Amino acid sequence: MSLALASLAYWINTRATSRLLDASADTAAFYMQNLLQPHVQGLGRGTALRPVDMAALHDLSEGFRQQGHFLAIKIWSREGKLIFAPDEPLTDMHPDDEIYEALAGHVLGRFPDLGDTAHESERALGVQLYEIYAPLRDLETGAIVAVGEFYQNADVIRAALVTSATKTWLFVAPLALAVFTMLFLIVRRGSLTIERQTAELRRQFDEREQLLLRNSQLHLSIAQAAQKAAGIDELAKRRIGSELHDGACQLLSYLVLEIDRLARVIRSPNGIDATKTGKIVDEIGKVARDTMQEIRAISRGLVSPHFGAAKSLATLFETIARDHENRTGAAVALELTPDAPDVPETTRLTLGRIVQEALNNAAKHAPGSHVKITTYQKDGSFVVSVSDSGSDTKPDAVAPTEASDGGLGLPGMTFRAQSLGGTLELRKLDPRGTQLICRIPITPEAA
Repeated sequence: MSLALASLAYWINTRATSRLLDASADTAAFYMQNLLQPHVQGLGRGTALRPVDMAALHDLSEGFRQQGHFLAIKIWSREGKLIFAPDEPLTDMHPDDEIYEALAGHVLGRFPDLGDTAHESERALGVQLYEIYAPLRDLETGAIVAVGEFYQNADVIRAALVTSATKTWLFVAPLALAVFTMLFLIVRRGSLTIERQTAELRRQFDEREQLLLRNSQLHLSIAQAAQKAAGIDELAKRRIGSELHDGACQLLSYLVLEIDRLARVIRSPNGIDATKTGKIVDEIGKVARDTMQEIRAISRGLVSPHFGAAKSLATLFETIARDHENRTGAAVALELTPDAPDVPETTRLTLGRIVQEALNNAAKHAPGSHVKITTYQKDGSFVVSVSDSGSDTKPDAVAPTEASDGGLGLPGMTFRAQSLGGTLELRKLDPRGTQLICRIPITPEAA
């Protein structure tokens, strides 16, 4: 709109300027024709002005110059020869194309280029000029006998042009202001309506987003509840399997070994050693009773009786080590930290199962090796280490491998450690032996 209004103002001003210049040229030409034509009538019968006409033209030129309106006057013949100029020699020839329109009967007005060599005398006047060409006619026949060229002081023209431009912009500016005001009011009203509608849509969108978020949270809660239910069920199954493997199955395995040993004693060619046989039978009876108690404990709550009786980690590890020594005859060294954390019963029982499984694997894979249980705290974690000195035939003693019978050794211990938020690490010792390291966090959040 601004460009359109500016273009309109420019077009109006250009048209007004053109009309003003044309009107000024026509008025000046009419005025000068009436003054100059009586003194060029002799050109209809000759090619030169009479002395009396030359004197009159000099007087007119001098009078106009003193008035400051028309500062220079020249007269050209039809052939383009300069025949009158107060301050110039009458030897110049005017190009035909510059006086052609005047010879054709038209008035021509323009701002001349005063830097041209042909306008040296006009340039000496020191003011901007407006150049006008007008035909001069024979008063009797009306034929064009010469062309008058006169220079009007352009300050008058420029003042008129400034006045015209001022009037043009004074017309366009209020019009533009009115148009812009009207457009502003229309757009502002529409903008306010759009803002109200946008705010309402944003409110509805926010409400919808909140509903979708609540629905998403509900769906997530339902999915998490379902996952937790499935996880609890799977955890219970795994835990039962681990308890059976680490408790009752281990006792039954030991029971089978004792029965095999009893059978070898009975079948010995040296006869039956009653004392030795009695000890084996007593041990078998004790293991059988422990197995029954273990199975009953699993049925009640998956907790071994002597595990449940231990109220601290140190007591629990000492109990596990003593039971292992009684069953295998292998000594277990203990290096327990005196500042062991007071962990929940579930954590205590889980760590006990890990240690028990590690000892059982040491007895199975590296019988006769030196086994050591070590506990300490480091970097916010409670660390339990079970290491053995290895065996000549089976160096990886503590390493609970996946047996072909579906053993749960390493996976079971790893699962137990992860259930406490901890980690399980298996290391080979130099020159032989294996170390099992279980780390569990002891921060309140982890507990």
